[in-house]
Amino acid sequence: MNRKIEKASHDKEDNHDKLLKKVVQKDTKAFEKLYELTSNSIFFYLYRLLQNKESAEDIHVEVYATVWKNAGSFQGKSKVKTWMFGIARNLALNELRKKYNETQSIDRPIRDEHSYKAYNGFDRQQYIQEALMKISAKHREILDLVFFHEENYSEISQLLDIPENTVKTRVYYAKAALKKQLVKRAR
Repeated sequence: MNRKIEKASHDKEDNHDKLLKKVVQKDTKAFEKLYELTSNSIFFYLYRLLQNKESAEDIHVEVYATVWKNAGSFQGKSKVKTWMFGIARNLALNELRKKYNETQSIDRPIRDEHSYKAYNGFDRQQYIQEALMKISAKHREILDLVFFHEENYSEISQLLDIPENTVKTRVYYAKAALKKQLVKRAR
């Protein structure tokens, strides 16, 4: 069973690589297919990080514009999807920096009128999502990459440009923070 999953994952990566090579040649059909394969996970990553639907939608468009323009700069040091998450992350962090002044750290929980409750796509795991809203952006991001996008620690290390042991530490503390919020909510 694990071999089937590994093969499917490897096939997906090969497909992303092939599509990106065609995008470098400005093949719009390949770009559309790459978008179709990656769009949802990129959008949900942005939404969980930004916690604002409109901002996530705007940045989502920017991510794919950047992929289209810079496909030739992909060096193959990571998976295509990891490279795309890096683009999304950088654009999202720039957006967060614009939004919040220096007195409010981007590591604090973000609350606005476009919370997870306001977005219907998250109803099925509302309890966990509401707890996730209460933890810092840094913790939310690491849990999102590990559990929702199933990135391994090595890929996350490359994406965040931090040592792999730091990834492990952040996951540990993020889980602890989430557990604390879940316990609070259960009371």
